[in-house]
Amino acid sequence: MAETIVSEPPNQVEAVPRNSNSPVLPDRFWHLLVIVWVLSVVYVAVNLKHGWIPHDEGAFSQSAERVLNGELPHRDFDETYTGGLTFANALAFRVFGVNLASLRFVLFAFFVAWVPAVYYVASRFAGAYVSAGVTLLAVAWSVPNYSAAVPSWYILFFAVFGAAALLRYIDTRSRRSLFVAGMCAGLSIIVKVIGLYFVAAAILFFVFYEQSLPPSQDDGALKRDRLYPMTILTGLVVMAFLLAGMILRGPSNGLIYFLLPPCVLMIMLASREFGAVSIRAGNRFSAFFKMILPFATGSVIPVLIFLVPYLRSGAVSALVRGVFVLPTKRFDFAVIAPPRLEKMEALVPIALLLLLAYCCGKKVRIVCGVVLGLYLGFILYFSASNYKAYGDSWYSIATAIPLATAVAAVYLGVPRFSGRLDSAQQQRLMLLFSVLAMTSLVQFPFSAPIYFCYAAPVLILAANALFALIPRPPHLVLGVLMVFYLLFVVWRVTPAFVYNMGFSAMPYVQTVPLNLPRGGNLRIDAIQADAYGELIPFIQAHTSGGFTYAGPDCPEIYFLTGLKNPTRTLGDSFDDPVGRTDRILQAIDAHHITVLTFNEKPAFAGNIDRELEQVVQSRFPQSKLIGHFLVRWRD
Repeated sequence: MAETIVSEPPNQVEAVPRNSNSPVLPDRFWHLLVIVWVLSVVYVAVNLKHGWIPHDEGAFSQSAERVLNGELPHRDFDETYTGGLTFANALAFRVFGVNLASLRFVLFAFFVAWVPAVYYVASRFAGAYVSAGVTLLAVAWSVPNYSAAVPSWYILFFAVFGAAALLRYIDTRSRRSLFVAGMCAGLSIIVKVIGLYFVAAAILFFVFYEQSLPPSQDDGALKRDRLYPMTILTGLVVMAFLLAGMILRGPSNGLIYFLLPPCVLMIMLASREFGAVSIRAGNRFSAFFKMILPFATGSVIPVLIFLVPYLRSGAVSALVRGVFVLPTKRFDFAVIAPPRLEKMEALVPIALLLLLAYCCGKKVRIVCGVVLGLYLGFILYFSASNYKAYGDSWYSIATAIPLATAVAAVYLGVPRFSGRLDSAQQQRLMLLFSVLAMTSLVQFPFSAPIYFCYAAPVLILAANALFALIPRPPHLVLGVLMVFYLLFVVWRVTPAFVYNMGFSAMPYVQTVPLNLPRGGNLRIDAIQADAYGELIPFIQAHTSGGFTYAGPDCPEIYFLTGLKNPTRTLGDSFDDPVGRTDRILQAIDAHHITVLTFNEKPAFAGNIDRELEQVVQSRFPQSKLIGHFLVRWRD
């Protein structure tokens, strides 16, 4: 996916001095950044209002509106994620207006800041032209495929921001960079608790970085020490067991996709620890904690600020339950297994041609490039209508994270290979693959194809690093791969949208504006546009108060109608089933609700609660089916 410009050192941009705080970058670097930035911004802007998943948009927007009205996530309603993004979305409503598009404007602003961070990370390994191509490829596999303001995009953004700060630390050894990386981790956590994965990635990197440090002059005579190595090994074992305990709750093939990548890096770290020259424990602990402390300080600050309203209102226990306990219910209703292991067969022809090109001379490399180009061109052409060709194209990248991480771990762990890189190059490579191995867990336990896109840009950046640092990279083969995956995602993946992504290239047509006061003119499919265009005014016309009830799994009804939710539930699957019907009936009576809406096709909660439906039939005798919504009302 990337190549190294021969005239430029692979680990620097235009031979920038490693410890230079103010490197002088050539005009070409800045010109390409501006071009890539503009192209990326325009491409995402064009797709910004394309498509929606109604319950996603409903949950995000209803949460933000409830905060805007003075409620506190977890204390007053069951927030789906940590809640930090909800406050940002509430601010967006105040600034841009209360409609669905406002949340996407915030996402767009973060994306605009993210693009140069991607370019910077790529440029630490390759020349300006390759970095530009890598950035465009990463952009194409990201937000344009699903432009909703889902928290997982922010997890990706902050992971890349944090990685860029840590790359800066490798160059400058500035504690300010560690602090910034920690801030990124903290902000990620308050968006979604899986931001902790970036913290784990940083810890793996710090262990590797400390192992790479030469003995300082004041270490005196080197001597065998066991305390620090045993502490590190114990920490690695504990981390592995925690990950295994979590991943074993999901599908069995998750062991390969989710447990293998971080574990191979941990094994590599352990092997380096056994083979490392031991110095006095005090100095090793000191070196490690000099990195951890600024990072931890930066991480804690956003979390403490976020905690303030919960501390003041005595709602910390509600926050802990909502962030760490309630999400475990997802294992009961929101589990999608990653691709079957045999899907990894799609990697075989590409991996073999890559290996052959690396091992052979110029003529064979040209042949490999031509053969790969013909093969990928063939499957790209037929992927428009052939499921097998589409599947081979998709799975050749969607299943690549375990293999890529294992190759990087071997390269870093075997002295014969790692000796070809200087210390800074090794540290950079370890950093990106640590971030990849941990942030790819965003796909667990719900490995829907779109969730690969939340990790794909990091895979692209890590692959760029690996290919650029291995000696004599086959430029033609890598160039063919870059062009193929760019064309595939633009022509086949993005038009298919979330509903067909990973299965077929059939476009999912969403071109009709959601023409409602709060719809934000999102472009959705015609059937949905007609259904909601009739449903929302109908509910509003038959409502006599400010509340309604809608369920299961249709929080968008509350937001689009502007009516309040009488319960604390956004997603019905999270609600406690014990006494649920009685609680809903009490809420209906307490708020004098006159209209109920039942979703006949909920995403996660299963079928309609028939007990509740039977009870309300006599109270709400009139009904009408609009789309897949059954509306009941009383005069």
